Amino acid sequence: MIERKALLMLLAAAAFVLVSVPSVIVNNAVKKYFNFVGHWSVATVKPSRTALVPPAHQHPVPQGPQEPPQPELRFVKFTVKIAGAKEVKIAGDFNRWNPDALPMIKAGRDSWEALVPLPPGKYKYVCRVDGQETLDPLNPDTADEAGRKVSVLTVK
Repeated sequence: MIERKALLMLLAAAAFVLVSVPSVIVNNAVKKYFNFVGHWSVATVKPSRTALVPPAHQHPVPQGPQEPPQPELRFVKFTVKIAGAKEVKIAGDFNRWNPDALPMIKAGRDSWEALVPLPPGKYKYVCRVDGQETLDPLNPDTADEAGRKVSVLTVK
């Protein structure tokens, strides 16, 4: 018959295996997920996907002056991939051409992103990379704004 000490050692080893194997599997799954999220490749200065904000629930309005209906917003994601950029911003008619109003967030080694809620319409914009204005190279729609060429985005 097996001694009590040896039996306890076997039970401890079995418990260790039962606990460590699932934790290693979960750890590997978490690493794979975060590696996937961290390595998305994005295009250069490109407004990508727009999304709808779900309509708000209608609540009965008490008697009195009614507020005008609010426009539905779309979330437009601007993405810029520029090697060696230290600061990237978006300036457009949606932020009164203020170059400091919409700084982009560094999303990767050379990627920058900004998410802007906009109602449907046409918008003129430029990208400012380290203080220099740049047109969107992937957006062929351009227009003149105060004597300079700018990109045009149509939000549907």
